[in-house]
Amino acid sequence: MGIGVALLGLVLLVGTIGFMLIEGWQPIDAFYITALIVSTLGFTDLRPSNTSSQIFTVVIIIAGVGTLYYLVGALAQTIIENQLDRGKRRAVENRIAHLKDHYIVCGFGRVGQESCGRLAHEQRTFVVIDNDPQTIEHIQHLGYLCLCGDASDDAVLVHAGIERAQGLITAVASDAGNVYITLSARALNPHLFIVARAATTEAEHKLTIAGANRVMSPYVVGGRSMAAMAIKPSVMDFINVLMHSDDLEMWIEEIVITSDSRLVGMQVGKTQLREKEGTTILAVRYSDGKLTANPKPALLLHAGDTLIVLRTRVNNDAAAL
Repeated sequence: MGIGVALLGLVLLVGTIGFMLIEGWQPIDAFYITALIVSTLGFTDLRPSNTSSQIFTVVIIIAGVGTLYYLVGALAQTIIENQLDRGKRRAVENRIAHLKDHYIVCGFGRVGQESCGRLAHEQRTFVVIDNDPQTIEHIQHLGYLCLCGDASDDAVLVHAGIERAQGLITAVASDAGNVYITLSARALNPHLFIVARAATTEAEHKLTIAGANRVMSPYVVGGRSMAAMAIKPSVMDFINVLMHSDDLEMWIEEIVITSDSRLVGMQVGKTQLREKEGTTILAVRYSDGKLTANPKPALLLHAGDTLIVLRTRVNNDAAAL
């Protein structure tokens, strides 16, 4: 669009100067005639008086009409693109408005990208919030639902459906930003499960106070994983394959025991999960947060408990429990 306007201005300038030199017209007359020619409205009493002027007029007509067509085309393209963009935004907003039990990822840096990749791999529905328009374009290219804005702004979080969301991952660059986002998210949804990124130990404490259910430091987790890999490489390889690969027929999963589950009131040893469904109970987390690893057969299960299990991929139907 800007190029077309510049070309039109250039044609008017060249035409005005040309008629001043060839015909000896005054600047205002030369500009007036050039504008009439470019607009295809014709001439007035002032007309080209010689062959050179006629040839120059033909050149101005061709250049002017071509420039006008270019301008009209560019304007139409801009209008159409704006309408399409507006339609896409409405479609995205409509999809987000109907989301339920989804996840919200705040920040699309390296940590946010990995989080989104894993959520997509697990076929979980999620919305990404980032304040960089170029990053938003990249997110849209990946096919993720996204919103451009400040994730610490209540209006943006509400727009992302935080009141209906299941979880939120805040992974913006600054610890202060993650604290503000956590505070806002917790105020808007007291039952939301929040995972926050922290760069420092001090930030971990603040994020916990702000309402984060889990606080992860990429540096701490990375350092511990590298040390564990050096000390117990086979164990770490096995865990990494279970958690991040589809190559095996077994994987680790967590299953919440609902009030209508057949497991309520049953002892671990009598569930027969391993015999009937190929599922091994590794640990039980009670509703109060206490965790029991390698539970004894006599352990009684209750509604609200969470089972950490190793189960086969072919029997991956948690609803059966």
